Amino acid sequence: MRTDPLPPFQAEAEIAVDFAGLDALFRHLADDHGLTLRSGHGRSTWVTVGEGEFGARQRGAATTLYARAHSADWLFTLQEAAAAHLADHAPDAVGLRWTGPAQAGALPPNFSLGRVASVERVSAQFVRMRVQGDGLDRLARDMIHFRMVLPSGDGATEWPRLSGTGQTIWPQPLHRPAYTIRAIDLAAGWLETDVFVHEGGRVCAFAQAAAPGTVVGLIGPGGGGIPLDDRLLIGGDETAYPALARIIAAQGPGARIACHLLGASADYPLPDHPGLTLHHHPRGEDDLARLLVAEAPDAGQFWLATEKSRLQPLRQAVLTSLGVPKTRAHLAAYWNAA
Repeated sequence: MRTDPLPPFQAEAEIAVDFAGLDALFRHLADDHGLTLRSGHGRSTWVTVGEGEFGARQRGAATTLYARAHSADWLFTLQEAAAAHLADHAPDAVGLRWTGPAQAGALPPNFSLGRVASVERVSAQFVRMRVQGDGLDRLARDMIHFRMVLPSGDGATEWPRLSGTGQTIWPQPLHRPAYTIRAIDLAAGWLETDVFVHEGGRVCAFAQAAAPGTVVGLIGPGGGGIPLDDRLLIGGDETAYPALARIIAAQGPGARIACHLLGASADYPLPDHPGLTLHHHPRGEDDLARLLVAEAPDAGQFWLATEKSRLQPLRQAVLTSLGVPKTRAHLAAYWNAA
């Protein structure tokens, strides 16, 4: 039985999908990502994510997909997440009609526009982009990531809008990769993100060529939160270096942080912290995996991110060899070489 109050912002959609299948889907999702799973007498199943939750419940022969959150932007983010998981589970279940507030033609609640203020090189392989805009408070809630939406190349960008059923409509395909919020200043109205410069990167090319005033889209909140612990082990390749920096900056002065850099370079500017120890593994994930198994580090939380196929030896070391519970281990694929 539920004893805590329901989050105040809610939306739901009736769907023609068997509840038993969705129950299995959410249980697998919780187990795979270390999320909190909750159940109501076998007739409802939901997971908690960020500042809300989403799930499904059974009413007779009908099934309802729902999202609940503590703010309008998080509600919309969770509606989008629930719809995405439903599409993976039942591709034919299309045309969701969400109840709740929606303004057809308006920008989605988790989307805003910003303007490039400056771009500067901070290391041999990173440039820092500052974006100014309104409504950034939704991105300052201990979330690491947002999605940057690049304008179209022809100068006639059509940004996403809400449909009459509360879903996001993209009039044209726009590139929207996930990036790390390296720093944010709500009073001054800006956020900064660090871009790893590499061959073929669309955001790399955009960042290096963007003139001040160039308009970009910002989607969020999203992604995992910032782990906080007195004993923290973190690591990743270059794509994760900005997230490592954000995590280090958030720790208390008494925390002990073992940070493992898996990229070819190690010159990215990480913040100073009295409990920080740095380790560079230019031979990569296999090297770190062997070290973890051999030393069995005393860490309360593990946070590791790298390329998808190279994540497996770390998963094997942390989850299987060391037996760390998934609730204490964030192991993320930040990109896919395939």
